[in-house]
Amino acid sequence: MKIKLNPDVLRWARERSGLDESSLAKKVLGARGAASDVREWETTGELALRWVEIIAEKTNTAFGYLFLPKRPDETLPISDFRTLRNATLSKPSAGLLDVLHKAQIRQNWYREYLIANGETPLPFVGDGSTKDPPDKTADNIRRTLGIGPNLTANADKWEIAFKNTIEAVESSGILFMRSGHAFGYTGHKLSVDEFRGFAIADDYAPLVFINGADAPNAQMFTLAHEIAHIWLGISGVSNLSKTYANGSNVESYCNNVAAEVLLPLEEMKASWQAHRDSDDEIYRLSKKYKISNIVVARRAHDAGFIGKERYSSIFGREINRKKKSTGGDYYLNEQYQNSKRFSVALLTDAKRGRTLLHDAMKLLGIRKQETFAKYMQSLQMEAV
Repeated sequence: MKIKLNPDVLRWARERSGLDESSLAKKVLGARGAASDVREWETTGELALRWVEIIAEKTNTAFGYLFLPKRPDETLPISDFRTLRNATLSKPSAGLLDVLHKAQIRQNWYREYLIANGETPLPFVGDGSTKDPPDKTADNIRRTLGIGPNLTANADKWEIAFKNTIEAVESSGILFMRSGHAFGYTGHKLSVDEFRGFAIADDYAPLVFINGADAPNAQMFTLAHEIAHIWLGISGVSNLSKTYANGSNVESYCNNVAAEVLLPLEEMKASWQAHRDSDDEIYRLSKKYKISNIVVARRAHDAGFIGKERYSSIFGREINRKKKSTGGDYYLNEQYQNSKRFSVALLTDAKRGRTLLHDAMKLLGIRKQETFAKYMQSLQMEAV
């Protein structure tokens, strides 16, 4: 059965997913697919209904969108603080919109869950201001959440430091989510150049999302930056191309707070060994505090230990270094992707019969019963 759609909407779905004509043809039609097939669809709008369903899946587009009379004007539902060479970035990709919308759905569910269970608003959301000294806000964050050097320096390696930091953040009431791809679409990798994270401020259920495609030790800085957004009560998407942010006053302030959270200036001054080579010192402190060389170099520059040119040289070298990340444990990654705090609340509600099992699985993005059962085991919960 053939149907007719708006060719421009079909073209929009393909372009927003980052696929060229040949790639989409292969995904929809298999080995026999050719770019000419897609060009025909995008010229006439005529194609088989079964192909429309596959196009929706492969382009990460809601099925109903493909039947719209014209392409939708998609915009970010929260503030856009992303910049590239001091210019505002173009329209958000399908991947960014996907993780943002699904994060909002989960956050809204959790917010209603908290209110229904008589919880009260969190006092630290919006407690800060860009008029406050960054070190004051950073100290407040460290003390409230129990994160920073005292936590990370005691960990044997970065993965443990990060895990401990996430547990402390979520224990405070902040939902943490991380993924390197659009939810449910492992083939749709998120772009680090487009964004590194976002924060959605809310009195009951504040949320931070980290782009898991980024270098592992760089994610710690992004996390601290997004937490600063929560303290200001300002939602937004960030790309953090530099630790010294250009343009936005909010981004610059959040970067200053993040640097101070991870490595307070006074501690940096006390830890720096001036008789050693600066590269060696930066590596040593990066390993000690489980943060990136770029952040340590920034702090060294803040303290006056290295000059601007030296910092810029280190930044250029590190930003171009190949990013390495291991796959890690599947179910631990699922906890990060969904937020362990959200997952436990959702599954607890399902066990009580207040949320349908089917709805719980859909909210978590889990399709198979077996996977769902194992995920519950990873959370140390009995099966529903």
